[in-house]
Amino acid sequence: METLVGLGRRWPSWVGRVTQYWAVLYGALAVHWMTGGRESFPIANVHGDPPGGPVTAVVVGGVLALGSVAGLLSARGTSRWATVGLVFATGTTLLGTFGLALSGVGAVAAGTVERPWAMAGQVVAAVGAGLLFASTQVHLRRRRSRCPRCGGAHEVALRPDAALVRPRLLPASARTRRTAYLVLAGLLPWASVKLVWGFGGSALGVTAAEWRTSMDNSETSALSRLLERLGIDITVLASLVGVLLVLALLYRWGLRLPRWLLLLPAWVGGVSLVLYGVPLAVWGSLMVTGVAPADSDPGPFTATGIAYMVLFGGAAFGGLGTALAVGAVSYQRRSRPHC
Repeated sequence: METLVGLGRRWPSWVGRVTQYWAVLYGALAVHWMTGGRESFPIANVHGDPPGGPVTAVVVGGVLALGSVAGLLSARGTSRWATVGLVFATGTTLLGTFGLALSGVGAVAAGTVERPWAMAGQVVAAVGAGLLFASTQVHLRRRRSRCPRCGGAHEVALRPDAALVRPRLLPASARTRRTAYLVLAGLLPWASVKLVWGFGGSALGVTAAEWRTSMDNSETSALSRLLERLGIDITVLASLVGVLLVLALLYRWGLRLPRWLLLLPAWVGGVSLVLYGVPLAVWGSLMVTGVAPADSDPGPFTATGIAYMVLFGGAAFGGLGTALAVGAVSYQRRSRPHC
């Protein structure tokens, strides 16, 4: 047996090495965005134009470049500042996943990827965030004199190849479940409007026929068209899948599934939906209250209708993303295997 500190210094070394390789790649990508590259820039419209113009690209690219440098310098360090650098690098890299979940749903809905290089950049950021998070966990556990594998308070670490045991199946606490249900309520206005249109009604000053006409002018997949005939919007169906994932994270039956099968989509969806939905909800609120101007060409909506649609969409995306993040934190703690 070897001491915990000795094991923590060298396990797992491959995480640090791979994280450094990734940091070099992502740093080069960030510099590309700062110097005018737009094909893979994550925060932009379908034409690759970021909100606010080139200034936004320079600022966001600069922050991501700083994060990649911090990750490169900290991935294999041992000091307290190395841990701080990894936390900073992880946070900035999460910014690069902006819109990843919506990009995936949009690809299924349209049958094509509008900005394939941007989606590739989002995936690269998600991979990096996972590597950086793993490195941060090892750093924090080592500095707290805990087992680097499971985070347990072992006085002496077990063998690195020893089997990990999953804990007893327990549901999330009542407080966690109530919090998740509360933020999931943000889905109701947006989903209700989509269902009204799907079954032939009018909402926000737009008839079902006008909504279908606007959708016909955009690219849709065969699956989307089939669901539309049944009165189901594919984004509503995707949100129901997200709700099912939240329930799996909160209740005992979800613990019977492989951890990665729940945590991977939960964290990717949670972070990207919050990054997209919260600013959208704030912008919609400003439009509703008249602080911010409405879209000059909102068709088929009225100016008021588009303001509420933006608000409802932001509340839905932000609420679902927050519920996924809350559920993921709870699930990760309850299902963490131990030596």
